[in-house]
Amino acid sequence: MKIYQTIPALLLAFGLFSCGEKATEGQAVSDTKSAFILKKQAVSNTLQLPVELLPYESAEIHPKVEGYVQRVLVDIGDQVKKGQLLVQLEAPEVNARAAQAGAGFQEVAARYESSRDRYQRIKIAAQEQGAVAESELISAKNQFLADSSAWLAAKANSQASGQYQSYLGIRAPFDGIVTKRKVDVGDYVQAGNPEGILTVENPDKIRVRIHIPEAYVSSLPGGDSLNFSTDALVNQTFSAKLSRKSGAIDRTTRTELWEYEFDNRSGAIKSGMYATANLNLGRAESTFKVPNSAVTTTLEGKFVIRIRNGQTEWVDVREGIQMKDGKEIFGELQEGDTLLTRSSDEIKAGTLLPVKLNN
Repeated sequence: MKIYQTIPALLLAFGLFSCGEKATEGQAVSDTKSAFILKKQAVSNTLQLPVELLPYESAEIHPKVEGYVQRVLVDIGDQVKKGQLLVQLEAPEVNARAAQAGAGFQEVAARYESSRDRYQRIKIAAQEQGAVAESELISAKNQFLADSSAWLAAKANSQASGQYQSYLGIRAPFDGIVTKRKVDVGDYVQAGNPEGILTVENPDKIRVRIHIPEAYVSSLPGGDSLNFSTDALVNQTFSAKLSRKSGAIDRTTRTELWEYEFDNRSGAIKSGMYATANLNLGRAESTFKVPNSAVTTTLEGKFVIRIRNGQTEWVDVREGIQMKDGKEIFGELQEGDTLLTRSSDEIKAGTLLPVKLNN
């Protein structure tokens, strides 16, 4: 008898346990959750980003010919003008080839002038009937054409050799300042070396580059100026003008490059300084803003929990501008929707859930 009395008791206890488990997982939760009415509002935030300060022009200068450094006429910090001689190289074989090409051109030019004069004389004489044989006229003409072609080839060779010889003098590509020097007199340099011998920069105008995160590309104001500051110049703020945008999102960093220009003729800014910019984020129209706790992140994405007809719904969202007291969201939501203040993936969709609205 004791056995038969014990089994019904166990079955009854198991049944009560099962009913309690279904109430927790299933379709009804007795705890009241905090909720709020979704509405649109103005969103804004200040985003601080690092910026790059680059010279408007920068050239690492490489020799075009090989040779020994004969003279170095500049050093770091020197101001230079476009076309100014910076380094003079010495290469006797280059000078010899140029001299040989020049002499060859002079020789060919003399033959060309001689055959040209002869052809012109014979051509004039041939105007009188029987004065000059036709074969002689043709021969003079052919010789003139041959010498003319040789003259053109020798001229081109002489000019090329002279141009090559001019590469022994290394000149400034633009107005600027020498920021690096890597050679001394007597050094051997050659074309194709990956390391340049000088670096010249133009610091009169600074490129201010900033990488805008993808999420904020469309939320920045439409103005064309950017205020930035540097660690080296305390309590000073500088303004740069927008000059160009890359027009594409970098696949690695998920950012768009924006470039501003700063007039640096005063020399206040040095290229390479560490600088930051404060960007005021905002939308032209009001959007949805929710508490940070209202959005849950899972491996599948982000969602909020909406209460409709007393039941929960998961609504996928994308985040926008981040603020201290909340965040901007986008999704299939309507103004006036009821959302949980604190969502969780433990609250399943379709759960009957009592809520209390916050003011």
